[in-house]
Amino acid sequence: MNEDIKRAVAWMLACLLVIALSACSGDEKIGVSYHAYNHTDEHIVSIVINGKGGVLDASAHGEGGGVCCVVLPKRWRPGLMATIKWQLDGDWLKDGQGKEIIRDGKKVLVPGPWKEQTVEVPKYGEEMGMFFIHFFPGDEVKVLINLYGAGHKNHPYPHPDDDYPNKK
Repeated sequence: MNEDIKRAVAWMLACLLVIALSACSGDEKIGVSYHAYNHTDEHIVSIVINGKGGVLDASAHGEGGGVCCVVLPKRWRPGLMATIKWQLDGDWLKDGQGKEIIRDGKKVLVPGPWKEQTVEVPKYGEEMGMFFIHFFPGDEVKVLINLYGAGHKNHPYPHPDDDYPNKK
């Protein structure tokens, strides 16, 4: 074998070894359920976290129940981020006079827009609890891992009912 081929083979083997070792030494992962709190006037019909998820209905000034799972490193590390994508509720298609359009005997739904934010995941400990997402006005999103839900003294953000007292 000529020297160039030997060097290329050695280089490829070294790369494969580095990839294999990094895969073995990767962070241990854990799946935790997630729960959403919506502090806005807009109904959220779908939530995706880091490209995974689906329908989790979080009504305006309300909450969406626990869904499984968000996969996170078992041990928190600085710079840990989560990409949260959410879809707002749609509306019925209307004509120029504001009358709902009927096609094939059915109203036509215009899907709501998708929004997206990448946010830092605050430090969490060994006892993880749930992954909570808070949607605030102005497309502000906060996340945290906590044992307690919104409104509890050990949860840093209010429950949507608390910041919208006239909710009916």
